[in-house]
Amino acid sequence: MSVLWWLVPPLAATCLAMGWAAWVGRDREEVRRDDSAEAMARMKRALERTPPRRGKPVVSAPQERSHGVAIRGLARRPSSGSRVAR
Repeated sequence: MSVLWWLVPPLAATCLAMGWAAWVGRDREEVRRDDSAEAMARMKRALERTPPRRGKPVVSAPQERSHGVAIRGLARRPSSGSRVAR
């Protein structure tokens, strides 16, 4: 029976972690929320405002489809029959 005492520290840590997660995830008071019309108008103004653009627009090349397997390009690899002069 005394061999099972090694289970107590992990069990205690798990219970503490569950208690902490429950405490952090609890419902908060509604006082922190600002659902007033003024707050909504401020949010609308902030979302409508466009940031100034700087530099050139980035044009991205179309991405190749990934198959999950690395394939080396055949053009870079010399064929097995030819010799490379050095």
